[in-house]
Amino acid sequence: LEFPELFLEEPGGGDDGPRRFDAVIGNQPYMGGFQVSGALGDGYRDWLLRLHEHAHGNADYAAHFLRRARALLGEDGAFGLITTNTVYQGDTRATGLQPLVRGGGVLYHATRSRPWPGEAAVTVSVVHAAFGRAIEGVARRVLDGRVVPVINSRLRPAPERDDPARLEANAGMSFLGSKIYGQGFILSPAERERLIARREENARRIVPYLGGEEINAHPRHAYHRYVISFGAMSLEEAARWPELLEIVRERVKPERDTNRRALRRRYWWRFGEVAPALYEAIRPLPRCLVLSRHSKHLAFTFVDPRAVFSEATQVFPITCDARFAVLQSRAHEPWARLLSSSLEDRLRYSASDCFETFPFPDAHALAPGGPLGAAGKALFEARARYMVETERGLTKTYNLLKDPARRCPRLQRLRALHESMDRAALAAYGWEDLRPPPITAPRSRAEARAREAFEDALLDRLFALNAARAAAERRRRGSA
Repeated sequence: LEFPELFLEEPGGGDDGPRRFDAVIGNQPYMGGFQVSGALGDGYRDWLLRLHEHAHGNADYAAHFLRRARALLGEDGAFGLITTNTVYQGDTRATGLQPLVRGGGVLYHATRSRPWPGEAAVTVSVVHAAFGRAIEGVARRVLDGRVVPVINSRLRPAPERDDPARLEANAGMSFLGSKIYGQGFILSPAERERLIARREENARRIVPYLGGEEINAHPRHAYHRYVISFGAMSLEEAARWPELLEIVRERVKPERDTNRRALRRRYWWRFGEVAPALYEAIRPLPRCLVLSRHSKHLAFTFVDPRAVFSEATQVFPITCDARFAVLQSRAHEPWARLLSSSLEDRLRYSASDCFETFPFPDAHALAPGGPLGAAGKALFEARARYMVETERGLTKTYNLLKDPARRCPRLQRLRALHESMDRAALAAYGWEDLRPPPITAPRSRAEARAREAFEDALLDRLFALNAARAAAERRRRGSA
């Protein structure tokens, strides 16, 4: 409400106490966290962060409406809100649902994801919560139309868990690609050829550019774009390539001159975020593991490291087949989807939340020559052959793999390799009793529930293993 004080009931009919609502219902505005400052001003965003303890600056705007609804209820009451489908994910969850549940609130009815019934092509979540004496009226808890014993702030039928800890063992193993901040850096193949024909030395500063499209759409992950890259050079050093510097001056500098950050205005010939640690880590490697951060399917692949990787990519200085097998398996995917967020119907992979916290199997299981690495190598090579021979990228390949109506022998073989790799990954943890469901989409409610039961059991073990690993790392630090 714009002016809720006009409608609030006064306790006892007097004027001597705070007035509160019994219930709040509504449909919240949809605005990403980074849009709040631009649309409403820095001061407003800063006020929200001060008002709501433990709030994150990049949480979606809707999270603050959850907190506001709770404040309007006082000690007792309930709310039911249509909200963004990121409400149970990432920093939006940490700002909204998590503090409400930790503060004693009970989520009693929720729909994780459903399409908006109107014309807008958006997906929403619906959340109902009770507080104080209103909890006494909650007869059952319903999640996605099914009665469950409890609903946590991730909208899962499980008790509220502490967030997993970031593990020292995973430090330096994941990097975000470069944020170039200027489309004028990008060249077409024809432009590259002309510039090199004019001056052969230009080839040193024109580098292949790899983003999410190349990873997911091209069968060989081939480059079709290049970038002018001066690294961390001074302007005087960059002037040794006058044709390239002039292009950047014409195409990039006008945009940079309006950038809010002084360093980006001052160093207009450099990328906005160069990511030097990334390139230092992958420079000596024969290949590196990459992932498109925004993708329908969780699909890792190996590529040549001699490129500039865009901010749409997550890059891992990993060459071994065993780690690929774990990350591509169902040992990692439920963890990644739970702890990352989504963009429309696509996963938005957050390495700080789901990779840095992920407990890999013990080192002996990751050693070269073992069954885990063999399973990963077999899947990777068969998948690569299929993609090249059918001229399909990762997205189209996984669309077919997960479609139960597609039953051609080659797809069946790839499914079998995936499921063999899943079993090898679980065995590497000593969890042979967990039986992964088929890679194809569930065809019935029973199959969907079996998949959810598998994921819940797996997540329980991964959370426990993360806690044990984090405790061991703390003990080692304490004894050092």
